[in-house]
Amino acid sequence: MTDSTNEADAQLATRAAELASGWVSADIPLTESQGWKLVGLQHPGSGHMEMYVWDDVLAWERELATVLAADDGTPESRERIARARVTAVTAMRDMLLSGILAGERVNLRRGGEGPDPREELRHFVATHA
Repeated sequence: MTDSTNEADAQLATRAAELASGWVSADIPLTESQGWKLVGLQHPGSGHMEMYVWDDVLAWERELATVLAADDGTPESRERIARARVTAVTAMRDMLLSGILAGERVNLRRGGEGPDPREELRHFVATHA
């Protein structure tokens, strides 16, 4: 993998993470469909691993939603929210980057027959932007 591929992957995963972070609110939890979409982008490769990824997605959502729920309109609160959003984007970006690698491993085991993880992220961004 080249540095340009790594950079392109990071940019793609960051954009997808920004979009996914926008789904999180203080009042409305992620829908099951949204949660499973984020799990699927992480290519767990098995039902057993999906359970762990699902837990990670819910913990990620809960951390951001907790900060959003504590918004009292003050400048300090807005600053906490901005930091929490940056942290959430970074965390989801890292999960999605791991998903690219996991997707590649799954594809190797399947003789190249699995979905292209980068193409799935590009589709996610195009669909939700």
